[in-house]
Amino acid sequence: MALINRTKREINAKIVYYGTPLAGKATTLQFIHRKLKPEFRGPIKTMGGQVDKMLFFDFMPPGLGELNDYRVRFHLYTVQGEVSNPFTWKTVLKGADGIVFVADSSPESRAATRQSMENLRSFLLSYGQDLEKLPCVVQCNKSDLPDACSPEEIAGLVDGSGFTAVKSASRSGEGVLQVLSTVVKQVMRNLQGEEQGSEPVDMLDSAPVREASEATLAGEGSPELPGEEVPANYGEISKGDTRASLDKTSSVALDGEVSVSSCGALRVPLTVRSDGGEERFVLTITLTPEHLKAE
Repeated sequence: MALINRTKREINAKIVYYGTPLAGKATTLQFIHRKLKPEFRGPIKTMGGQVDKMLFFDFMPPGLGELNDYRVRFHLYTVQGEVSNPFTWKTVLKGADGIVFVADSSPESRAATRQSMENLRSFLLSYGQDLEKLPCVVQCNKSDLPDACSPEEIAGLVDGSGFTAVKSASRSGEGVLQVLSTVVKQVMRNLQGEEQGSEPVDMLDSAPVREASEATLAGEGSPELPGEEVPANYGEISKGDTRASLDKTSSVALDGEVSVSSCGALRVPLTVRSDGGEERFVLTITLTPEHLKAE
């Protein structure tokens, strides 16, 4: 869920790129990172070992306006390649504000695509989230193949009649920024609707989706904005003061880099602020492989 950083007057939203192995998720994030101007995005980072490697970075789209004088920073996540432990995806998906389902459009991947969507719904339900109530865009990747399935076929395959499906080829970049712009637009609508407690206002009506993806997201003609190296709502960090209204007097904010201790635990520095002052804490998260937990 989106986190509020009152010190920086920012709302941090999380978008997860989920899909079948080798569908092009990591290639997509790397393409997006290259296309964004450095002043609008943080460095791309990885976490994990040889398997289950997570990629993430943050960016702040210029020219999208503000929510109650708060800027919105987006944090993009994915897991590269084959995932050996389902717990990895469950952790990455926790607190997601939007989903990009990256589907492999090759005909031989139909069964894997259907199964991947079933797994996604199952992971989200374990956190009490319904995919149909989240912003979700289907990125039909590898659509440049001669025998590629159409977006309509992919949407039917994943039972995603309510989702926007976009043709894509992550290596060339076709459709990649259009997908990003579409999901950003949907997340912004949700955030504004929640903050105002009324019907959301379309903040991107002044620019069509394709124009927003090529100009707004690339930062053309916009002022310099700083990057931020560590996403603010990774895993358990999203637990707590989430979706809070902006008039509350207390807040929880990330206060440094997330690190990994020698014993393999995640150490998350946090600052809790209230009317009485502020205190600093370190949230320690112990990661236990699922096969060891079962023993």
